[in-house]
Amino acid sequence: MPKITIDGKEFEFEKGESILQVAERNGIEIPHFCYHKDLPWAGNCRMCQVEVEKMPKLVISCATVAQDGMVVHTNSPRVRKAVRGVLEFLLLNHPIDCPICDQAGECYLQDYYMKYGLHDSRIDLSEKVRKRKAIRLGDMIVLDTERCVLCSRCIRFCEHITKTGEFGFSYRGNRTEIGTFYDAVVDNPYSGNLVDICPVGAITSRDFRFKCRVWFLESTETICPSCSTGCNIFLDTKDGIAYRIRPRYNPDVNKSWICNEGRLSYKLLNDEARLLQHLEKENGAYKSLSYENAIEKTTEKIKRIVSSNNEKVLAIASPDATNEDIYLFKKVFSHYIRTPHIYLGETSGKEDAEKREDQILRRIDKHPNTMGAIFMGISTPPGGKLTPQKAAEIIKANDIKMLYFMSPSLIKEGENSEEFINALKGVELIIIHSMFVVPSNFPVNYVFASSSYAEVSGTFTNYAGKVQRIKKALPNKGDARGHYEILQDILFEISGEKRYEKVEEIFEEIKREYEQFSNL
Repeated sequence: MPKITIDGKEFEFEKGESILQVAERNGIEIPHFCYHKDLPWAGNCRMCQVEVEKMPKLVISCATVAQDGMVVHTNSPRVRKAVRGVLEFLLLNHPIDCPICDQAGECYLQDYYMKYGLHDSRIDLSEKVRKRKAIRLGDMIVLDTERCVLCSRCIRFCEHITKTGEFGFSYRGNRTEIGTFYDAVVDNPYSGNLVDICPVGAITSRDFRFKCRVWFLESTETICPSCSTGCNIFLDTKDGIAYRIRPRYNPDVNKSWICNEGRLSYKLLNDEARLLQHLEKENGAYKSLSYENAIEKTTEKIKRIVSSNNEKVLAIASPDATNEDIYLFKKVFSHYIRTPHIYLGETSGKEDAEKREDQILRRIDKHPNTMGAIFMGISTPPGGKLTPQKAAEIIKANDIKMLYFMSPSLIKEGENSEEFINALKGVELIIIHSMFVVPSNFPVNYVFASSSYAEVSGTFTNYAGKVQRIKKALPNKGDARGHYEILQDILFEISGEKRYEKVEEIFEEIKREYEQFSNL
């Protein structure tokens, strides 16, 4: 392979890589504004200049293709002087907004000034060119043209990624601005990414604006639960509250992007309507139970029904649950209770999981683990999606005595016909896991308060069969428990099988039992 020497160290590189890409891959910092790994090269900020031996002038490393035998210096006196000069030009008319700017703490300009600049301004504050500020461009973003360094990332994103072309340059010289035509709104479903790729505070998030300083946030690497793509994300939290979701780079799944729907899905985690206690319904009214009492009462009734009617149990798994949750669900209902009626709710299965909603990331199936359930042998009932009407047919045809919902999806869909409600009234025992209170007019006996994906650890399997890890980022709300915790305690009570100490132990069992997971 060809080799290049950067700052005295020799590196191999792939044909077509730029000097900046080789340096970045090998942990060598070259300052830059316009370059972004998932956007076409622009070469207009001039911050990434480096010195290449035998070349008469400095070159921009983002748009200079690496050559075999090339010797590069990223921190020579000539380079430092050039970078300092570029910074001075960029800061000439830049506002002193750092104390009120949302980008503070994540700002390239701040960091580079402290590392490469530290110069005094040569002009008086009164001489700075003023531009338009705080322009709302739709529901997602706010534009501050005065803070812009004209890197053109936003323009290239809208031109090459979303292909919607909202942004462009206007005016000339030191009056040049980015913006949309007559401040038209930017309403494409990926507009939130403009906040992430802006290297300064020119484009900020309307949702996150002024909520929290970023250095107070704790970032957890996890997976977006909003569809079957399984985008890699950072979930940023503080004091048990979720503040935002940001994309996490994965070249095989989502690159550097996420959709707006996934970005805003964190709000569900903070919903004040979250169920904090386990519930039992008596005489049409809910009363709260301790977790231990809820497990004791439900398992006692499960054992009584199953002892004579194990084939009259309907168990509905959730494609929003982790692989570990679904594995234990199947273990309870297939291996021990041995009911033939185990189905996957809320989805049309593999067909929906693979179907695109657009040509970037979004998919029709709005669940993160449909494929995980299918790999473990749980699928939709014959004839397609498990709708309330389909569930009513199964209940009547099989004289179902016990119904176990892993989530209340059939209840939330608003399709609860009189036929469905009447069918449920004939069921002796109905148990539901839910993050929210189930409507009191719905026939149910026990509701387990369940944790969200952000309150547990485990794995999801995306539409392509890629298994990805989610990590616990928040404490449980109230007395809520993860699906796998509830199911393993039920499993212990009905079978005596030992409890797992860690969720990783469950995944090791999955690997041994299912071929699709065996090589992980």
